[in-house]
Amino acid sequence: MRLQINALASGGCGLARAEIDGKSRSILVPMTAPGDEVLAELSSEPGAPRARVVRVLTASRDRVVPPCPYVEQCGGCDLMHLSVDAQRRNREALVLQRLEHIPGLDIEATRPSDAPCVVQIHHAAPTERYRSRLRLGAVGKRGRVIVGFRAPRSHDLIEVDTCLVATSTIDEARKQMASWLDGSTGCGDVTLQPGTGGLPTVHLQWKGELAPGVFSGAEQSVAAGAWAGAEIWLDGATQPAVIGDPEGVTRAFDGSLLRTAPGGFAQAHEAISALLVARVAQSVPEGASTLELFCGAGNMTIALAQRTERLEAVEGDERALAAARKNLAARGLRAKLIRADAADLKIASHVRVVVLDPPRVGAPDACRRIAASRARRVVMVSCDPATLARDIGLLQGDGGRRWRAVSIDLFEMFPHTSHIETLVVLDRTSELGT
Repeated sequence: MRLQINALASGGCGLARAEIDGKSRSILVPMTAPGDEVLAELSSEPGAPRARVVRVLTASRDRVVPPCPYVEQCGGCDLMHLSVDAQRRNREALVLQRLEHIPGLDIEATRPSDAPCVVQIHHAAPTERYRSRLRLGAVGKRGRVIVGFRAPRSHDLIEVDTCLVATSTIDEARKQMASWLDGSTGCGDVTLQPGTGGLPTVHLQWKGELAPGVFSGAEQSVAAGAWAGAEIWLDGATQPAVIGDPEGVTRAFDGSLLRTAPGGFAQAHEAISALLVARVAQSVPEGASTLELFCGAGNMTIALAQRTERLEAVEGDERALAAARKNLAARGLRAKLIRADAADLKIASHVRVVVLDPPRVGAPDACRRIAASRARRVVMVSCDPATLARDIGLLQGDGGRRWRAVSIDLFEMFPHTSHIETLVVLDRTSELGT
């Protein structure tokens, strides 16, 4: 069928419209751009209608030749077939379209100078060789180990010669993984990130049998100064094998080192992360009683602790919380660190500001608790526009006017992908029950 691509949908697919079984339906078409006319083949997979491009008949002016030859097979950089300017334009429009439908926020996507909500956009530089953390899949069978990225909407692994968005250090470490695991059977996940001295660290979770050379190879790489460390978890083990120093190390917003648990979460783009954290801290009034949810290893906690001594930071993962303690202590900062599930935490009556950076699934339960609390400001970070819009809607409640957006910042944390980091600052406009 011939399809005209009219827009981009959330997730990076082009969006077309066609008649299917006598009904007009929206169709998702990966690797297309608004303005493309394509010859496509309808997919039989369940869910929303999808189509595969057979041939591009008329190319959009936004389309470019992707610099990566694996872009169609790899599930990572789903917008690399668009110019950088087009990527930014479409990502930003998708976020603002989601948010402007929430009653009471007073957002205008055109962002005129007199708009009630201030919108700022922060673009990344560089847009290649920026990614300092990679997660890879691995499978060993019939005497060969494959290590690669997941294919789109699949568990299949794609092997690549180079990853254009990974830092050179991490990409070189990635190339060693298959030979390191040679002879192993089973499957697992590999996380690579910088460690002490800028050397790569390796975090391996494995289900199956690891070849004896895996452990000795890790020891040799650490002894030779090629790796900072490795942590290896076998399925069912209560403790990992630890070689060298497997903790992750990145730069915090203040330019000093930020340590994370082995294999733990860290933002993908170090420079953009620093801008995000600084903006979060600026959004918290000095001295305000502040609660931070999903604090992780303390990436934002260290900035918030410099704004107020009345800070409580909550995290459910003990290893991340231990890293947060180290990062605060290294700077002579203090905060009350609490291990708890943010969804179940009762928000104390003295809290005036809530800062949260939940995972991609969002924080619906926490937002319901915030809405019922006495907090006057919410500083919310999100990597998913859909769950962000849902959670702000939960804050607003049925009346739709409980909170007003003071500012919205969009951060290009993941160039060449459809993902974007959003910061929304909200102030309460009405008391509970009014």
